[in-house]
Amino acid sequence: MIEWREFCIGAHDLILDDAGVTVEFSNGRTQRIDLRLGDGVIELRSTIARRAVAMQIERLALVAWEHNRASSLVGFRVDERDRLVGEAWVPVPGLTRDEFLFCLRSVAASCDLFEYQLTGKDRE
Repeated sequence: MIEWREFCIGAHDLILDDAGVTVEFSNGRTQRIDLRLGDGVIELRSTIARRAVAMQIERLALVAWEHNRASSLVGFRVDERDRLVGEAWVPVPGLTRDEFLFCLRSVAASCDLFEYQLTGKDRE
């Protein structure tokens, strides 16, 4: 079984906790990524806008869909708690440290950018 925490050792831009990682960017912004092991995959998920903020954005599902058209690694959607989230699934078989860190940082950067475009803030 793969241990994603081992992949993060030595990465100075990552802060780990029990359920995920906070990625720190050089501009001072951060983005939290929750990780969950599934059947042969690692699910990476980040909240872009909590319910209170998401409910203020007109046609949020359409905005997410339009954003998905330009994204190949990260998918955006409104989840069951009415939050806007970004997510990706990384296959575990053959996964290397470099591939994992690339996916983790890509999800964080995509979600952080979308959050900034929608709110202009660094909330999540």
